[in-house]
Amino acid sequence: MRRLLVLAGISLCLAGCGGGGGTSSAPVTAPPASTLPTSGTVTYTDGRVYTVAPLHSALRLDDITVRVRSVTWQRSAKVGFRPPGTRMYAFVRLTVTNHTHSTQRVVLTQIWLRNAAGAPYLAAARASVPRNLLTLPIAPGKSVTGTLVYPVPQRETGYLLVYRFGDADAIAKAKHVGLLAYS
Repeated sequence: MRRLLVLAGISLCLAGCGGGGGTSSAPVTAPPASTLPTSGTVTYTDGRVYTVAPLHSALRLDDITVRVRSVTWQRSAKVGFRPPGTRMYAFVRLTVTNHTHSTQRVVLTQIWLRNAAGAPYLAAARASVPRNLLTLPIAPGKSVTGTLVYPVPQRETGYLLVYRFGDADAIAKAKHVGLLAYS
């Protein structure tokens, strides 16, 4: 029940991120829902299609797959900018697979960290870590494993909000997004 409440809270926060148009290689249809499932795909009341992947599984959208390899927490990190209120850093190691026909890169607003209450956190743009996922090209049909660093107020659990490669530059117009649990 707590997990459903968390997902409902996250989805309400997501509703403020926009809706409407968007690009997609194929229309996605899913059963309508007023709450998000712990796993599966539904069309939520905001009109977006949500695919939810539980902890320790991969999230697959049509042009991207994301799997959490590890999450570690540190009190300091070498980042270009430390947002106010930052007391911890989440180092999220991910494997990202590109299902498109061209080389892709993960962009700053493509994978958000959201805590259980739905508060969103962007990855640090200039984190000094080996294999910073924001700098790695991903060839068509290939996977890369790298790290994103999220400045946060405290250690959290929740979900990663993942946008398709095709929607990464216009996330407010995305019609299909994913939620991937982390711990």
